[in-house]
Amino acid sequence: MNTPALLPQLEAEITALRQQLAAFRFDLSGKDWLTVEEAAHYCGVSRSQFDSKIAEYGIEPRNFMGKKLYEKAGLHRAIHDASPWARTATSGLAPAPSSPGPSEALARLARYERKRAPTMGRRK
Repeated sequence: MNTPALLPQLEAEITALRQQLAAFRFDLSGKDWLTVEEAAHYCGVSRSQFDSKIAEYGIEPRNFMGKKLYEKAGLHRAIHDASPWARTATSGLAPAPSSPGPSEALARLARYERKRAPTMGRRK
C-alpha cells in the first residue's frame, strides 16, 4: 500500500467529515436570533466568508449583552433576495458524488480514529 499517496486523500476526507459533523452542533430550531457562528451555519458559509460578505447584504447585527446577534428572518430575507445562481454548461462531466449520511460520516471518522490511534504517540 502506498501510504504517502493516500495521506492527502485521507486528509481531505477527514476535513469533509469534520465539516459534516460540525453541522450537528447547531440546533437552530425555535431561535429567532443567532450568534455569528450560528448565522454563518444558517447561511451555509464559513465564518470568515460570512464576516467578509455580510455587509454587502445590508444585514446589521444587534449588540445584546455583549453578543453580536443576527435576526434569523433577516438572514432568510437576504438569502431569498440574493441573485439566482447562474448555471454553467457542464456537458461531459460526471455527476458529483453524493455526500454520506451522518451515520456513514461518523462510521468513517471512527474507522480513521481507530487506524490512527496506535501511531498517535510515536515520533518520526
